[in-house]
Amino acid sequence: MPISNRDIIDSIRDIGICLQSMIKTRYHKNVKIIFTKGKYKSLYLSFYRSPYVYQFYVEDRHGYYIMYLLRNDKVVKKDIIKLEELIDRFYQKMIYFFRIIN
Repeated sequence: MPISNRDIIDSIRDIGICLQSMIKTRYHKNVKIIFTKGKYKSLYLSFYRSPYVYQFYVEDRHGYYIMYLLRNDKVVKKDIIKLEELIDRFYQKMIYFFRIIN
């Protein structure tokens, strides 16, 4: 079965939408994707899960993405996502991030 363009991560926006839908599905929280500009294009999502505030922060490093999970402004987990990585593989990596939150 050939891989379509919908099955790969093409941009930082794809990562943000995936994270937003995962947070909505797991925790029933509506989060807003906030894009920032600087040396590297980045985004972050923030939500509260008692007793902590969690943030996903993603930086576009031109060819790969660095993703951080922060709990109360301290980095808890960090991972690298390659450009054009399969979305299924991305979801598998995210399982480890969400285990920390639970």
